[in-house]
Amino acid sequence: MTTFSELLAQADARRAERLETVWRMKPKERVAAMRRGDLTLEQCCAWAARYPHQVPLLHGEFEFIAAFTPEARE
Repeated sequence: MTTFSELLAQADARRAERLETVWRMKPKERVAAMRRGDLTLEQCCAWAARYPHQVPLLHGEFEFIAAFTPEARE
């Protein structure tokens, strides 16, 4: 039987794999990928958490969040 700790370790390993592509990119490549819609919300949030100064802002909010607000769509 798998323990809870083992399940958490497996989940952490899978998340690290999903984010590895993002960490290999240069900052400009991440911005371009985000704007193309190639990054998942998980990837964008991890990027914003690790390198908040790299994520473009729109109306004072991270662009990947603000892009879906009514103000940004006008």
